[in-house]
Amino acid sequence: MGTAKDFRLSNFVDSRSGDLFLLGADELRAVLTPALCLAALEDAYRHLHAAPADIGRSLGFQTEDGKFHVKAGLFPGTHKYFAAKVNANYPDNPRRFGLPTIQGLIVLCDGADGRPVAILQSGELTGLRTAAATALAAKHGARADARTLALIGCGAQARHQAKAVAGVLPVNRVIAVDREPANAEAFTAWVAETLGIEAASAATVADAVAASDITVTCTTATGPIVSANMVPAGCFIAAIGADNPDKQELDPGLFANARILVDDLDQCAEGGDLAHAIRAGAATRDDVAATLADLAAGARPGRTREDEIVIFDSTGTGVQDVAAAAAAYDAVRTRNAGCP
Repeated sequence: MGTAKDFRLSNFVDSRSGDLFLLGADELRAVLTPALCLAALEDAYRHLHAAPADIGRSLGFQTEDGKFHVKAGLFPGTHKYFAAKVNANYPDNPRRFGLPTIQGLIVLCDGADGRPVAILQSGELTGLRTAAATALAAKHGARADARTLALIGCGAQARHQAKAVAGVLPVNRVIAVDREPANAEAFTAWVAETLGIEAASAATVADAVAASDITVTCTTATGPIVSANMVPAGCFIAAIGADNPDKQELDPGLFANARILVDDLDQCAEGGDLAHAIRAGAATRDDVAATLADLAAGARPGRTREDEIVIFDSTGTGVQDVAAAAAAYDAVRTRNAGCP
């Protein structure tokens, strides 16, 4: 892997303004740890709580086989950075073309003078920041003694989720389920080798969820895969796969008796699992107990009882992208400052 100095694109910008960095997956993995990404999101969401108008904006465009998402936002409050992300989400890519499901780019700009300062590979950054959002919600919404993590869907995102959640909770057991059993086996082997955590696959989603303290669903499902009768008391559920109205992972009935957390209320009410619950009459926008901004600022609690079921509905936001991209860029600049 080359150093970040090897990836400067000086010809793209006025030399008086500085260099434009190109940060691929290798560079991002080298500088943007789960802990750093979580800290960046916590900082951004604390600022967002004080400046709610800086929530960010999203657009979606449907194609025959997938969807393009455009997410953009200023760093809340300070406006130090602006980021815009173009992502393509094609669920059949791995099977049809051997390509990732999610591909795209993020452009990071300096908020003071508008110059582009970095172009980042979005797949790796999206995985890191999505997992950091789950970790932030889990810090507040899961039981402090939660030890068993169920991962439903064992693609690339599952690895980010396992790392991030294990970084904030005392996870000592992982249970995995995937529609392709070989994916679950490969994932559990990775967990055991990389994280040093006991891991096994389960025969069904119901078996995995029933044995869990924390369940994370990261699938491309278009119908509910987790129902209320599967979920044990006190469980924390993070649903991260449904990021548009066509996707769904949770049965709407789950929301009726759960404490509900969201990353972005408007997005979740329009295109997350919460949207399906609202349409089914199982929940309303007013039933949402807290956003990530509320949690980061300490304005509202996540979990209030040991036995309550807590749902975190995550759709992904421009705030998360700009926070993670800025953290990666700042880390690279710091590292390069020490290079000869």
